Amino acid sequence: MKRDFRFLVFFVFVMMFLPGCGRIIDWGKKSVDQGKDVENELKSAKDTISSSRIYDQFTLAGAFDTLWLNDDVRSLYSDLYAKKRGKTESEKNLILRRQLEENNHFISFYVLCPADFVLGEKDSDWTVLLRVDGNCFAPTEFKKVELSPEYKLMFGKKMNRFKIAYVLRYNAKDIEDRLLIQSSTKMVDLVFRTTKKEIVQSWEVKKQFKKR
Repeated sequence: MKRDFRFLVFFVFVMMFLPGCGRIIDWGKKSVDQGKDVENELKSAKDTISSSRIYDQFTLAGAFDTLWLNDDVRSLYSDLYAKKRGKTESEKNLILRRQLEENNHFISFYVLCPADFVLGEKDSDWTVLLRVDGNCFAPTEFKKVELSPEYKLMFGKKMNRFKIAYVLRYNAKDIEDRLLIQSSTKMVDLVFRTTKKEIVQSWEVKKQFKKR
């Protein structure tokens, strides 16, 4: 009974305090120069992020936020990079060409996951396979990275100090030098798999990528 009473008192106190706290924050924003917000169009990145959570009963078994670095995302990165650094239009186009050239050789992803989930090591619980047209492929590169400010912006609130970023790269061509993503390819999947669990994240393949 005493515990319930203390909880009730605490709840009432919080409810009374929060409105005042909001007014203090609003006053602080008006009193201290907040600078000017930079307008950025991030829709192409938000549409390309896939998030998954999986549980073992009530225990979190896996949590992944994945950004496919397709042509749209590469283009957005080039815009953000050039805008921040005051690059000319020709310089931005050069950056974009280099970004798109990488997509000729690799199918790449950035993955965020909680720090206590270890990925990319030989004995990691989770492996991540690329699946295209029913065929699965192992990554050629899988390692921890420090995201650039541009990619942190794309992930938005999904990126925080409790998460680690990884880069996954898969060869864009098979052992017979044929592109994995063909004109008939409709979806690209990442398969996160342990000995007990599996998560599949999927992306629709746009025509512009098929033509590369």
